[in-house]
Amino acid sequence: MQAVHTAPSKASAAATAPRFSLRSSELPIGVVAEQLGLTLRAIRHYEEMGLITCGRGPKNVRTLGTSARARLAAIADLKALGLPISEIVDLLGEDGACPDRLKTRLRAQLEALDARRTAIAGYLVSLSQREGPAQRAGG
Repeated sequence: MQAVHTAPSKASAAATAPRFSLRSSELPIGVVAEQLGLTLRAIRHYEEMGLITCGRGPKNVRTLGTSARARLAAIADLKALGLPISEIVDLLGEDGACPDRLKTRLRAQLEALDARRTAIAGYLVSLSQREGPAQRAGG
């Protein structure tokens, strides 16, 4: 018995083929937002500011390619480090690389945090010295 192979009809091939497919490097905005812990609104805002460029997928859903996701991750990291978005705009290079100005700014922020930590530790010591023996014993 010989197997008979038939080619699928154009109608059935069209019904099973996706109408639209994302490039493998593109991810929908919702997936990226979840991965980076950002809101959709924040990502749209960064796009409006020109910090990132989004593509469009099915139903006009924003998509982000590899370079846009890397840049967005850098923005999220810098925000988490306490830099305001207005400063990030000025410091982040066009290609998302760490320019010298950004390194200098982060070093300055680290020095300020070290100074603040030292001041807090000193204040805690002075509070401990002011406490009487009864307070230190928990009474």
